[in-house]
Amino acid sequence: MAGGVPGPLCSARVGDGWIDLGTTCRARTGKPGPADFADAAARLILSRISLVKKKFDDDHVYSLAPEAARKRDIDLQIIGDDYSRSSEIRIDNEAYLTELIRIGSGDARKVATNAKKIQFFIVRGGGEGLFPDTGYAAKSEMAKKNANDISIPGQTTSGKAADFKFDVNDLLIAFDPKGKLISAALLQRPFFVPEAFSTAAANEIYNAWDNKEVGIYRNKKPPNWGWVEYLGLTVDEGKKDVGWVDMHKQEATNGCIFIYQDGTPDVGDPTLDNFEPQFIVNVLKSIGKVPADVKVGNRISLGIMRLIDIKP
Repeated sequence: MAGGVPGPLCSARVGDGWIDLGTTCRARTGKPGPADFADAAARLILSRISLVKKKFDDDHVYSLAPEAARKRDIDLQIIGDDYSRSSEIRIDNEAYLTELIRIGSGDARKVATNAKKIQFFIVRGGGEGLFPDTGYAAKSEMAKKNANDISIPGQTTSGKAADFKFDVNDLLIAFDPKGKLISAALLQRPFFVPEAFSTAAANEIYNAWDNKEVGIYRNKKPPNWGWVEYLGLTVDEGKKDVGWVDMHKQEATNGCIFIYQDGTPDVGDPTLDNFEPQFIVNVLKSIGKVPADVKVGNRISLGIMRLIDIKP
């Protein structure tokens, strides 16, 4: 404007309108071109990647255990580094678990389609990224902890309270002889029980389970003993002189491994005696049986166990 004070200096104005005469600008930018659209598209893509990656990180938590980073790499490899496929990383996804066994073992172990009996696998470290929403291994907590060394207040079979040491990132999987998924569950393995079970004994027994026969039996003690009745998956590892370790529902333990299931009744709840984890129910169903068919003193042979270590 004539006689006015000049406005701000600039070389161009972004937009469609001309610069006000009260400025000293003499130009405006042109209409958006291909480069502008490309930049906008790139920003949109990056924003979407950020969102789906956040969902992946929220859904799949990895602990501070040494093998956790490698397990995350395996999970991403299975979904082709595509965060939008995050939902495929599930404990009930047959294709995912089959690949986890193959890649996690370095192609040394695969799910067979012509086996003679049930195929059991324990993927040590395989539970990383699959932690539940609740419980001692809740995913909200595991990112800050080493899943190989979790202190959990517990109770021995004699009723004595103690602080146990647990490894909570192993994954138990069962496939039928034709390679169809039967069930999978996280394990909570005590490796130290004060005055009852040493770390050396726990590891010696567990490490001997590879390629050993798996069976199921009913453990029932007289009521005045105060023990919880359960069905136990037992492995014939030849170490019963070192200690007896089987896998069963969450209750009291002197060293047996818990099969995790959300909603398991608490110790002291009378419904715990008749409760069995879905993993055991599904395994029995695959051979045409139900828990009531497993009688005291009648052990049923089921299949072969194979151990797989996720190497850091």
